[in-house]
Amino acid sequence: MKYLPIVPKTVPEPEQSDVDTGAARPVKVGLVAYNWEADTSLALWNLINYARLDELVAEHVTFEQHCAATPKTGIAEKEELFRVLGWVRDNQFDVVGFSCYIWNIKFVNQLAQAIKEVWPHITVVYGGQQIRGFYVPQVFERERCVDICVVNEAEITFQRLLRHFVVGDPRISQIPGLAYWAAPDDPDKVHWFDGTSLLPSGFGYHETGEAKLVDHLDDIPSPYLRDAELPVGGAFLYEASRGCPYACSFCIWGESKGVREYPMERVREELESILRHQPSHIMFCDGTFNMRKARAAEILGILNDHLRDRRVRPFSLLLELKLELIDDHLAAVLDELVTLNPLVTVEFGMQSATQEAADLMRRPFKEDKYRAAWNRLTPKLQSSAVIDCIYGLPGDGVEQFKTSVDFAFSLAPHRMQCFRLSILPGSEFERQAEAHGIKYAREPNHAVYETKWLDLDGMAWAETFGFAVADLYHFHGTSIRCLLGLPAAADVRFSDLVTEFVEWAGRERVMGTSYDGNTPDGRWRAINLSALFESFAFDVLLPRLAGDDAPHLVDKLGELIHYETQMGRIAIEGLPGVRLGVDLSVHAQLMHARYDLSSFIVSNRGRTRLDIGELRESPTWIAFTVKAGHQEVRVPIAYRISDRTAALLGRVRDTGDIASVRPQTIDRLVEVGLLA
Repeated sequence: MKYLPIVPKTVPEPEQSDVDTGAARPVKVGLVAYNWEADTSLALWNLINYARLDELVAEHVTFEQHCAATPKTGIAEKEELFRVLGWVRDNQFDVVGFSCYIWNIKFVNQLAQAIKEVWPHITVVYGGQQIRGFYVPQVFERERCVDICVVNEAEITFQRLLRHFVVGDPRISQIPGLAYWAAPDDPDKVHWFDGTSLLPSGFGYHETGEAKLVDHLDDIPSPYLRDAELPVGGAFLYEASRGCPYACSFCIWGESKGVREYPMERVREELESILRHQPSHIMFCDGTFNMRKARAAEILGILNDHLRDRRVRPFSLLLELKLELIDDHLAAVLDELVTLNPLVTVEFGMQSATQEAADLMRRPFKEDKYRAAWNRLTPKLQSSAVIDCIYGLPGDGVEQFKTSVDFAFSLAPHRMQCFRLSILPGSEFERQAEAHGIKYAREPNHAVYETKWLDLDGMAWAETFGFAVADLYHFHGTSIRCLLGLPAAADVRFSDLVTEFVEWAGRERVMGTSYDGNTPDGRWRAINLSALFESFAFDVLLPRLAGDDAPHLVDKLGELIHYETQMGRIAIEGLPGVRLGVDLSVHAQLMHARYDLSSFIVSNRGRTRLDIGELRESPTWIAFTVKAGHQEVRVPIAYRISDRTAALLGRVRDTGDIASVRPQTIDRLVEVGLLA
């Protein structure tokens, strides 16, 4: 098998005026992307479409793509590694490029090293948001398997690099936005790594200057229109703009030069094309999606139009918004969206509720303004919202982190998430690390170990506390609010309760909880502390807080915790289906409840302290199901059902007899997800 070298190692590159296009050589390029929530790659689509605007590239370069979800277990990584190596072998690529992000770079490094070790002649190229700042020279110094890094926005740079591979024009040193290992006296004398992991003498790190950005995003051919082959039921990342008007110190979105937007007519046509393919998931990845409120409302209105007349089924949708920029009109559009589509998650990055941290991260925060903005949201919208907090921020110690958690709790969102600060390459905090006493991991995920405000022991405690906050609030938020509503708990804060739980359980038991071999990774669904919480609630809290009333509350609280535990397990593990034939299975788990749990939970949304005495006795059946999910993100749903429906589902589950059920009943059960 004969492979073509990508760049001559001994023949000098031709001057631009001397380029002989007749000497163009074919180049086979494989592009690889791993995303957390999507199995398609907008980045790769844009790279390929823009590159093909160059006639030489369009004629002589062939592209193949491999897009998948980031492997989340060791076994999945091994399977994926061999799958991709087989793909590279079968296609005999000359160039393999990787789209690199903080969530995939560890596995990408493994894969790139394996490719170089098996096929040293293949040119390996890195690009993506991870390829910035301190990490770029580190790629060459530590990984020693990457030949070229494309730094910052890649469309123009990558197109010129491909042209260089085809005809040697322009010279590699004349392409802004590249980094590579070169001879100090000749930037066109590139060291091509050979799989031996050796750094040769006489070469060093070289950059070619700032990348040229696409001024008008409409110049990038659309990946969604014309002859685009979109997957039916696929997961999509979508950008309506690039850049961010803010310059938060922990982020890199604001590092771009200004904000550029796609024309609104193009956005409308692209979203309509995506929606025609019945997506399972869409994530808007704009830096600040609602930077322009009227434009954001118009974009979301497109989704509402399709959901309202049922041209598209409900799908998982993630929106990251700036809460303070939501006005009444946008709030109304969002309210309709979450009403039409129960699978919408609206995420607000509060990060910290303390003034010093807000100032140091250059993210203005005023508690009264934030609460007023939250109160503009409807209860329905609030119950779909997630609030993010970061611990380890400059300016915040343990007590400040607790303050932020208590403020977020006071808003009663659907979920709270707590993340340890990561120093993103190219961010302002990278440049300020020494000034703030920040010690952090040079390897991804670049997590902070300590700062001037939080030492190593404090960081370890904050991590345990943060996991407990996210998990307990999401899975057992109603029970916790009932415990805080007991008369003896009037002065107990949410953070006090979680602190006591952490001290009682210990770091090992909190952090050791896992499912399917997955240990906690900062996402709420990674862990479930239900068994520990139940013991803590009944053995520690209830006797102290309820006193003589404790025996009367045990049944109510016990059934409520059992209900929450069932919802949590379904969110993580899903439901086992009972197959009834070729096309149908029972997709429900039944629970007979003594109390009217559903009404109690719904009627108390938005409140932070509940009176469990208001939970009234009303025997009923509850059917748990999973309405939809993507990439193992499951959305559990609980229905209150009649005795007759419960008996029917139980009989069908036990006997498999579906033939005796009326077609109209089957259709209704399928519609709500109890049959699938």
